[in-house]
Amino acid sequence: MEELVASIDGFFKKEAELIHVNSVHAAYWAVSEHCFDLIILDMALPTFTAEENAAERGFDQAQGGVEVLRALKSRNLQPKIIIITQYPDITFGGTRLKLSEAPKVLSQRYGQNVVGSVLYKYRSPSNHIKLTELLKKFS
Repeated sequence: MEELVASIDGFFKKEAELIHVNSVHAAYWAVSEHCFDLIILDMALPTFTAEENAAERGFDQAQGGVEVLRALKSRNLQPKIIIITQYPDITFGGTRLKLSEAPKVLSQRYGQNVVGSVLYKYRSPSNHIKLTELLKKFS
């Protein structure tokens, strides 16, 4: 994911304040304390960061990003959201959704503004291309 962070930094060229978190726990607190214009959300966030006590770390969640959507909904916040996942389908409510359908369904279910999705492939140039296209369109 480092290349995605580099793409985001390169796109905004230090003209935007960027906050990077790497767990559901940290993301929950970030959306509780800040109002964001844009969130780039990894749908498979782990429960806690690796730095926390291993016994308390929790498990990686295939849908950890859903917890962040719930937190945004509970605060009545609707930033633009781009979801990123390494899975071509997302299981939601017991049903498998194609990644291309996920923005619409997640937007409706959680009252959010999910504007697009990126299928993450390890060190693939397509990550940067797709993310940059979405950032240009919605930023």
